[in-house]
Amino acid sequence: MGTLFVDKLDPQSGTSLELGSSGDTITIPSGCTITNNGTSTGFSSTISTPYAARMWSDSTLNCSNDAYTTMDFGTEVFDKGSIADTSTNRITVPSGAGGFWWFTGAVQVMNFRAARNILTIFLNGNNTGGLSSGNNFELGKPDASGTYQTVQLNQLMNLSAADYVELKFYHNEGSTQAVVNRALTAWYLGSAT
Repeated sequence: MGTLFVDKLDPQSGTSLELGSSGDTITIPSGCTITNNGTSTGFSSTISTPYAARMWSDSTLNCSNDAYTTMDFGTEVFDKGSIADTSTNRITVPSGAGGFWWFTGAVQVMNFRAARNILTIFLNGNNTGGLSSGNNFELGKPDASGTYQTVQLNQLMNLSAADYVELKFYHNEGSTQAVVNRALTAWYLGSAT
């Protein structure tokens, strides 16, 4: 393999320049920068991730009054990269996947009217929200009877390898109450640097 030293490549005729042929691999070494001052075409606009998972359950789960209850999940809808565990109800960041993670959670209350219904993410066993933080997601008391309201959250987190996330629900209805449908979805977006 030879090395060609030039500062600029221009097409011999016309305005199109082609590098390689179908089936070839073009390698850009580590440390190189591609600067685009024109229009990029032919690149996918879809984000690809090696890690994404969704856990779900529609069974009844009893939740104590004035306490955070861990949402349990009986089903892995999908688990790309083996990050979800229904035995612990956790999403765990694998080695080499520290960075930005997007989480979506939801829980449906079973016809009770608490003044506070709060859904939050616990990181490594610790509450990331608290009752007065911006990291919890709350739905207030519904007026109508016979309702099954849903509390939802979306949260972007900067995590490290071995961090684990759990979805927990809090209510203050006054006695143990049940929730039904619940889900937790995680998606690795990439390095934070």
